[in-house]
Amino acid sequence: MRGALRAGLVRRRPARGGTRTARRPGPDGRRRRRDPAGPADPRGAGGGRPVVRSRRPGRGEGGSTRARFEDRARTARRLRWRPILLAVLAAALVGGLVYLVWFSPVLAVRSVVVEGVQGSQAEAVRRAADIPLGVPLARVDLAGPGQRVTRSPLYASVDVARKWPSTVLVRVEPRRPVLALDRGGDVQLVDASGVAYLTAPEAPKGVPVVTSQGAATPDGLTTAISVLSALPPELRSTVSAVRLEGPSMVTFQAGRTKVLWGDSTEPQLKVKVLTALLKSGPATVNVSAPHAPATT
Repeated sequence: MRGALRAGLVRRRPARGGTRTARRPGPDGRRRRRDPAGPADPRGAGGGRPVVRSRRPGRGEGGSTRARFEDRARTARRLRWRPILLAVLAAALVGGLVYLVWFSPVLAVRSVVVEGVQGSQAEAVRRAADIPLGVPLARVDLAGPGQRVTRSPLYASVDVARKWPSTVLVRVEPRRPVLALDRGGDVQLVDASGVAYLTAPEAPKGVPVVTSQGAATPDGLTTAISVLSALPPELRSTVSAVRLEGPSMVTFQAGRTKVLWGDSTEPQLKVKVLTALLKSGPATVNVSAPHAPATT
């Protein structure tokens, strides 16, 4: 009884919002469905063409775009000016360095230092060089002072150099006598290159005096120098009275022994033979032909 009453109530309950109308089936026998959202594929509603929706930028978006363009313009202007600014700075730096080195008194000459000689000789070199003080060091003429110093025969070579920040360095190599050529009353000092550079009243201590049969020739002086250079120090210290008999004959006194040396050939063999023969204390040793020496 209760079940029949409930079934009747269910059948008679009206639909919410009014009476429902039965849907007619479609041509294919299925009920049509309504899609309130429209077709799922936009091409179905647009005749096969995709629907493109555009949005107009609002006020906020337009302002941000303008700001970006302005930032880019400022950046481009900075990039255009940067090479010019760097070039101006580089030119200013170069100009400052040129002024500092070539014109400023900051790097001017304040002292002249002489090396190679001391005392009065160093002062003489300084005066001969004649390098002015107060001139920018970069503008000092280095060739002129060297030429002025080499006018003196006392120096074999002269080198003038800058020593930053404010010094000029003058290096000289003085000539050193290896023999004194007797001129009858005075002597002429001769260096290792054969240059007779100075006349003196007497030979310095340890410098042998050379006499010559006739005028001494450059070849004769070269031979005498080569002979003296070949002798060991202990033997050279005993040498005196070197005589040039000609360009190919040199004789000298070694202690009490007279040595006939000959020319400048085979010096090492001659020294070896002479050293051995001097042990017997001969009056004369002839090593001009070292393979057949002779003594008396």
